[in-house]
Amino acid sequence: MNKEREIKNHVELLHKGNKGLYALSILVGITTGITVSIYRYGLNLAGDLRDHFLTKDVLSNPLKLFFIWSIFIAIGIFVDYLSRKFPTTGGSGIPQVKALILRKLDYLFWVKEFGVKFFGGLLGIGAGLSLGREGPSVQLGSYLGYGCSKLFKRNYTDNKYLVTAGSSAGLSGAFGAPLSGVIFSMEELHRFFSSKLIVCTFLASIFSNFISRRIFDMNPAFSLATKYPSNTNPYLQFTLFIIFGIILAFFGKLFTVSLIKSQDIFKNTKLPRIVKISSIMTLSFIICFVMPDMAGGGHHLVETLPFKNQTILFLIFMFFIKLFFTTISYATGFQGGIFLPMLVLGAILGKIYGLALISIFGFTPDFIIHYMILGMAGYFVAVVRAPITGVILILEMTGSFDHLLAIATVSIVAYYVTELLKLEPIYEILYERMPKFKTEDDLEEEKHEQLEKTLICIPVAAESEFDEKLIKDISWPKNTLVVAIRRAETEYIPKGNTKILAGDVLVLLLPKKQASKINEELFKMGTVH
Repeated sequence: MNKEREIKNHVELLHKGNKGLYALSILVGITTGITVSIYRYGLNLAGDLRDHFLTKDVLSNPLKLFFIWSIFIAIGIFVDYLSRKFPTTGGSGIPQVKALILRKLDYLFWVKEFGVKFFGGLLGIGAGLSLGREGPSVQLGSYLGYGCSKLFKRNYTDNKYLVTAGSSAGLSGAFGAPLSGVIFSMEELHRFFSSKLIVCTFLASIFSNFISRRIFDMNPAFSLATKYPSNTNPYLQFTLFIIFGIILAFFGKLFTVSLIKSQDIFKNTKLPRIVKISSIMTLSFIICFVMPDMAGGGHHLVETLPFKNQTILFLIFMFFIKLFFTTISYATGFQGGIFLPMLVLGAILGKIYGLALISIFGFTPDFIIHYMILGMAGYFVAVVRAPITGVILILEMTGSFDHLLAIATVSIVAYYVTELLKLEPIYEILYERMPKFKTEDDLEEEKHEQLEKTLICIPVAAESEFDEKLIKDISWPKNTLVVAIRRAETEYIPKGNTKILAGDVLVLLLPKKQASKINEELFKMGTVH
């Protein structure tokens, strides 16, 4: 009887989960929109300060030059201290959000970590490191979703929804792309769709985007005068799209391999850490002088790239400088992402390809911006392996749907070729390489607290280990109980001979301490085939 009562209580808790959840999603969206907008404004201000102080006039004043260089070194040492003291804040932040959703990580000191992520990102990216604002924005939103869940004492299931809603709102506010924020959460963080999750993420993304547009403006993230070049043979164009997609796939693998190798080299180089950090900050200091467009995320570079008279050889040089600077910047573990640098690299490849076509076929200059847009989408897909997000993100950031078919073609070719190359998604690789952090469950186990039960939800994908199986035929982990199956908008109480179908969501009851250890295994059984 006690067991039945316990199951009944947990199921009732599950049904009560919608009460106030959507209102909290709106609250998370508003607070994330404000936070990310301030963050964007701070990064813009840092860029203006770099342009103001790092001029050629400084070269004639050695004392001032030494003083500014010392500031760069001091910023690097300070941000490195923060990153090591609060390791969950380092890097992009997206792998940490994935780990949080899979119960492999907890924001044990979420208020402090939120502050470190915010100010660490401002300082590191502001000092010219080639890192993007989107990863930190996603994690900042997840902190706010997590904090909201804790402050309002929501259960674990609601916690996942609010964290995901905050992450969506972060991407929406960072790039002015609300739909991309939603799709990214579904495609990259959760890998399944549910009506409840869609509503939560949409509400948060819409309100975050509304706030950011009030603070900035209604224009798309990239101010590019786009025009689809329609005066070309469509069969030739389609062939050129396929070739470009293949090229992007190979360069996408180059980015992934370079990023991982840079991390390994930085970690294994036998030099004092302060020397390594000072060397990278000195490199950033030099690049801010010599090639200021290479500094920071590179948003301004994308917008000015179509109008600069550059040769293909110089653009190739720019690509490898940006690639090297991005990978070595990320190797520091500072608070910054790779979204925006990836888009910049894709845009450079697009201009190279466009100039080559103009030289070979005599095409009009419209092809430069056209292939820059295709390059951003295709390169993102080649590295992140999230084709729907890549297509929608670039459409929202450019504000033009004229290139939809071309973007989709290049993206799916890049995705298919990276599949043949056996290239894993970059955030999966970074997630696997994350250090192991303590969770709340681990702390409870250390304190020998009484065993508690918790609910987790596992989606079922087609051709997964759960698909078309009877509940009694599956080897469930010890102490795991299937308490409900959500099918469409209906919830069933299952029996041993109940068949699990693709599209179902399994509601499992298991010991809280055990949840953090087997949640990822169950998730893979339900989604990977």
